[in-house]
Amino acid sequence: MQIACPSCAAAYDVPDARLKPGRSVRCSACGAEWKPAPEDDATPPPEVATPPPAGPEAEPAAPPTPLLTAMERLAAEPSRPPRSPALLAAWLLTFLLLGGGGISAVVWRADIMRTWSPSSRILALFGGLPEKPAVIGSEIPQ
Repeated sequence: MQIACPSCAAAYDVPDARLKPGRSVRCSACGAEWKPAPEDDATPPPEVATPPPAGPEAEPAAPPTPLLTAMERLAAEPSRPPRSPALLAAWLLTFLLLGGGGISAVVWRADIMRTWSPSSRILALFGGLPEKPAVIGSEIPQ
């Protein structure tokens, strides 16, 4: 009798005398256990489908599309949606604003450091610490 493992599809030829009804068997490949179904000797052979008659009115059948393997599906380039011009403009505007803010902070760093003294820790990295502002009333030039 021919039996096949339902888990891994390994096929085995087992003598009918070794298979008893209701007894489970174990697959030596994957270790799965199952109860094989008894073979019916009176099972009719599977029916073979007859092709339709080829005549002048019959259309030629299109060849079936081959199934893709997993590697072919992974290698296929996914279709990307078209990029929106508005999204591109938004990104461009964002980079321009950030770049302009950074450049203006470096250009006017002396004024920024005088106005907001904690910024001098960062802006001093770009060089040119401003001179200490004169405190009114503390030193009088002579």
